[in-house]
Amino acid sequence: MLEARTALYARLTEVLGDVPAATLMSYLPGDHPATSTDLSDLRAGLDSRMDRIEARMDRFEDRMERLESRMVDLSDRFHTELRAQTRTFVVASLGSSATIAAAVVAAAAIL
Repeated sequence: MLEARTALYARLTEVLGDVPAATLMSYLPGDHPATSTDLSDLRAGLDSRMDRIEARMDRFEDRMERLESRMVDLSDRFHTELRAQTRTFVVASLGSSATIAAAVVAAAAIL
């Protein structure tokens, strides 16, 4: 491995010069470059993590759907109660107005 690196550096120096060759060599892996087994292990680890993340996202989406459903139900209940309260207020206001009008008419008739 060391001989191959030395030969590569020598050829790079011929083609590119000392500074660019040294720069390029600094980006290469050290004494133990990654093997296909290392890459396979890395991929398997990443796949496993991605599977766990996807499972968590699925659970999160389920929770969000349940929350959205509860929010819709709560909104519907709120609007139903608001309509009922508005009807009660209107009826009470009309009753009060009618009572006051009757009292005014009765007072006018007495006077």
